[in-house]
Amino acid sequence: MDITRIRRPYNDGELNVNITIETRDTTTVYGIRHNGPYMEIDKAFNALWDWVVAVDLPTQVTCGMAIFHDDPTKTAPQSCRSDACVQLKQPPSELQLSEIVKPIEIAGGCFALYRHIGPYSALEPVYHQFYHQWLPASDYQKTAQPSFEIYINNPLDTPPDELITDIYFPVMAK
Repeated sequence: MDITRIRRPYNDGELNVNITIETRDTTTVYGIRHNGPYMEIDKAFNALWDWVVAVDLPTQVTCGMAIFHDDPTKTAPQSCRSDACVQLKQPPSELQLSEIVKPIEIAGGCFALYRHIGPYSALEPVYHQFYHQWLPASDYQKTAQPSFEIYINNPLDTPPDELITDIYFPVMAK
């Protein structure tokens, strides 16, 4: 795995938010673009997994990820862009790539990491709390990079209240 992590706990002293500041290296994942409401990204994940199985890569998958390019409070849901992705132990061969599955580079840098335990349907309040409470009170500001989520366990064999999602918000010091 080509991710280097340097974690520094961030304690804002007031908000009940468990944020860790982490530095990550640039990494390449493989994904399918989804255009539309973020809560419908499962369609792209289904197509992505069909590709993973078709090219015999299930044992190469280390995790699922989603990259969110637009602010859904400023962009109409039907115009939101996201990528359903998998991280692989090794890059696929050129023959394994398809017209819809593309390599996607996630730029390295400084990130505020929040670990969410619970159903995916409960993620929206986490974003709201981060952007409207934690970020303004912190020593950080959002960068232009997109936020992304890493899914630590599999929703097909994990109860919704036990799902673990690491949310990465790209930040820099104010």
